[in-house]
Amino acid sequence: MQPSDTAYPRFKSRPSQTELERFYTPTDAERVFFDSTTRSSATRLGFALLLKTYQRLGYFVTSEQVPIAIVEHIATAIGECCDRDNLRQYDMSQARRKHLSAVRQFLAVKPFSDDGKVLMQQTLAEAALTKEDVIDIINIGIETLVRHRYELPAFDTLVREARVQRLATNQALHAQIHDALGDVGRTFLDRLFVVGDDPRRVSPWNDLKQDAAKPTIDGMRELVARYDRLTELARHAHLLKTIPVVKIKQWALEGNSMDAASMVDMAAAKRYVVALALIRQRLARVTDDLCDIFCKQMKRVSYYAEEELGKYLADNQEKTDEILRRFATLETLLNSKQSAAEQLKSVRQTVTARPDLCEFSRLHAEYGGKNECRFVWRFFKPRRPEMLRILRKLKLAATSQDASFERSLAFMLEHSHPHNEWLALKANGKTALASDDLDWIPEKWWKLVTGENQRDTVPVRLNRRQFEVCVCLQMVRELKSGDLCVIGSDAYSDHRDELVPMEECERTRADYGEKVGLPIESAGFIAHVRTMLTEAAQQADKTYQDNPYFKIVDGRPKLGRQEKKPIPPGFKQLDEALRRKLDSLELSLLDVLADTMQWIGWGKHFGPLSGHQGKLHEEDRRKILTVFAYGTGLGPTQIAKNITDISARQVSFVNQRQVTTEKLEAAICTAINAYNQFQLPRYWGDTKRAAADGTQWNLYENNLLSERHIRYGGYGGIAYYHVSDTYIALFSHFIPCGVWEAVYILDGLTKNKSDIQPDTLHGDTQAQSAPVYGLAFLLGIKLMPRIRNWKDLKWFRPTASEVHQHIDDLFTKDAIDWNLIACHLPDMLQVAQSIRAGRVSPSTILRKLGTASRKNKLYFAFRELGRVVRTIFLLEYISNDELRQIIQAAQNKCEGFNKFAQWAYFGSDMIEENVRDDQLKIIKYNHLIANLLIFHNCHTMTQALKELEAEGMQLTPELLGMFSPYRTHPNRFGMYELRERKLGPVDYGVTFQME
Repeated sequence: MQPSDTAYPRFKSRPSQTELERFYTPTDAERVFFDSTTRSSATRLGFALLLKTYQRLGYFVTSEQVPIAIVEHIATAIGECCDRDNLRQYDMSQARRKHLSAVRQFLAVKPFSDDGKVLMQQTLAEAALTKEDVIDIINIGIETLVRHRYELPAFDTLVREARVQRLATNQALHAQIHDALGDVGRTFLDRLFVVGDDPRRVSPWNDLKQDAAKPTIDGMRELVARYDRLTELARHAHLLKTIPVVKIKQWALEGNSMDAASMVDMAAAKRYVVALALIRQRLARVTDDLCDIFCKQMKRVSYYAEEELGKYLADNQEKTDEILRRFATLETLLNSKQSAAEQLKSVRQTVTARPDLCEFSRLHAEYGGKNECRFVWRFFKPRRPEMLRILRKLKLAATSQDASFERSLAFMLEHSHPHNEWLALKANGKTALASDDLDWIPEKWWKLVTGENQRDTVPVRLNRRQFEVCVCLQMVRELKSGDLCVIGSDAYSDHRDELVPMEECERTRADYGEKVGLPIESAGFIAHVRTMLTEAAQQADKTYQDNPYFKIVDGRPKLGRQEKKPIPPGFKQLDEALRRKLDSLELSLLDVLADTMQWIGWGKHFGPLSGHQGKLHEEDRRKILTVFAYGTGLGPTQIAKNITDISARQVSFVNQRQVTTEKLEAAICTAINAYNQFQLPRYWGDTKRAAADGTQWNLYENNLLSERHIRYGGYGGIAYYHVSDTYIALFSHFIPCGVWEAVYILDGLTKNKSDIQPDTLHGDTQAQSAPVYGLAFLLGIKLMPRIRNWKDLKWFRPTASEVHQHIDDLFTKDAIDWNLIACHLPDMLQVAQSIRAGRVSPSTILRKLGTASRKNKLYFAFRELGRVVRTIFLLEYISNDELRQIIQAAQNKCEGFNKFAQWAYFGSDMIEENVRDDQLKIIKYNHLIANLLIFHNCHTMTQALKELEAEGMQLTPELLGMFSPYRTHPNRFGMYELRERKLGPVDYGVTFQME
């Protein structure tokens, strides 16, 4: 562990001039202090260094440890000569020891004495109760020591003590749970690690870690059985109730990486807490899976019913045509010159000649011609037993005061056993369900469920079959909108529990408003947003006639095709010269990983999940080969076959025991931060912009994530990337094919911990919806996607009375409900503040806001605000040709990264893992390799371009801006050899001499 991994203060290797002036320039009071404390010119500079460096670091250093730029700056500031020999003598002098006391007295700080050590131990012990990562524990210790005005100890002292306190705390927690379990509980858990009579020779511990299979009827049965087994195993999980979540998560992570033999070898006290933590985590996962598989099966039922409706309408097209012909005949008869009696006779004959047409017309009129509801039962029936079994297992709770659906669900489950076609709503003088309890029933289901034609008629009975189907379909909507939560679930929990309390939000709201640049009072906020919309509309109307690309023809907006930017002269010659230089390097993909390991040390983030120090032989080599195996799709077996002195088990061991998605994200972040120091990416794009896009990765069918993608075809999932405008990918996620991508678009910015922090986000049509625009606006993020059907979206006026001379046809007659936005602004800000605080992810909120619900007022408020923000963006989009070019270029870069990442994944055409956690790790491994390639390419391109400039080739910003780091010159195939290459340090300061 290095100081740079923590908040431990340290010098920058190359401080900027601004930093030198701000932090290392002595004040007038400090100059007086220098003069009063030391009168010798030989010691004055050393004394000044002591003071100014302590102010910045919080501990004393020798002059040898201070960067020369800082020494020279302070020497110049106090008018002294920078004599390093003189400073070395000062470091060993008696005067320096006296000066240490003088500096402490001047700054009112205390040396790190016994009292400081006690404070450090107490602080680290308290931090170890709620934190698991040593880095977090150290940071809390540093903050406390600084706050109490203590000099910071050596970094190794902090690391050593943090590890000691964490170990002591964890051992105490282990012993506490070990004793609480008792002999019976310990024996019960020990049976998990015994194979027993299982003919598969597999322990229950292995079964515990299995993931859900594909969402079939058999898959539902198996999942319900697994839920029952986990519920039985979780009988002692209540002992974890007082344990911090971060501890439980860490123990579960360790347990998931261990096989039964490794668990048996573990210390008994720790073995039980790890087992309980994993059981608890797996029970929550299976609860989520039950909800997911229920929703997917009902989605499938609805799809089959719609297909059946289409088939029904097609099969009865002849009847429809015949009815229309007979209707025309009736008109002819009624307009004829026949007597009234003859007309009536002819009409009766026309109507009654085909009784089947009468029945067809009656059904059509009662249930609606395009109502698939009457066909749903047929496809629900085979799934019914498992669906009802799932509903009985789940512990549901309403998230609002409206519990009408809960009562309907309970009534349905209570009366699911009788075979009666109709269920009476009144029995023994008691009403089972009031009419208000049935308000949730959709209009198209009302006749089928109640038998009543009119909505205002109070029903007295319910059709049992149709009611069951209707409840199950509504259950899906309630779960998706968050109107129902599932106790014990993660994905379907009550998101309100994760929000920052409203009282705390109100205290910090003013600061939040300043950070995102928004008024936080309702009246000021509405005025601000309304003004933005008014000004955008007026600007678009003002520039309409001078806009050569945008026109409104016959009330329909049209955007002309953009002109392609010409290639600058000399680019092809420069690109060819660059290609020759890069090819001459004869690099392999393994060389790229090894070089970047030397340069930026990305492997430092991998290590034992327990947090202890690693003991791997040839540690860097093992980590490089592991990333290469999983990030390219070759896998550990192929690596072992093609590279000497490495086995498949050694590779998989590092993957299972030392690498997690969080550790991979930290390595990715290291690559991003290093890349951001190069000068070349500045010519490629703006670090304040990023784009999001997804691409399909093939999967096996037998897992819950895998779905058939309509556009791509085949089964798989979507790797969703957020790519900086400077080409490097900031964040990656793996999501199901059927999910609207906009749900996850904000996660990439809120979870991005790198030095590149965009505030403008581009995407495609799937990257937007009205609630997403509203939430992004409150988070201070400008959402600017490329929307395919922008013409069909509603554009809203600031006020209903506002009229525009040229662009009035764009706007709908509907008005924005400003009162709705103002009323719910505090609730919306609470959501935004909670996301900023890291308490909840944007995707968690947007999943709840993806479905309209009469009970979810927050959805309508976010949608209304989003309509305003989207209209503002669309007005700017049609008016600004340069903006459209930027959006198009950003999406092209994102799509380019998708192809580049899959180029690096050359070992297989699919992700050969069925466990969702492992699938996400594969995406992260590949993301890491792609980013390391981009870093390496940027470095080699910088060096090559500098050489070409020295050879006489002219470089311009326009020429450099045409290049991309998505270059594929490193060799992927052939003999795999991890060569030991002697490399110099990376020179981030290379610049080009351009006119």
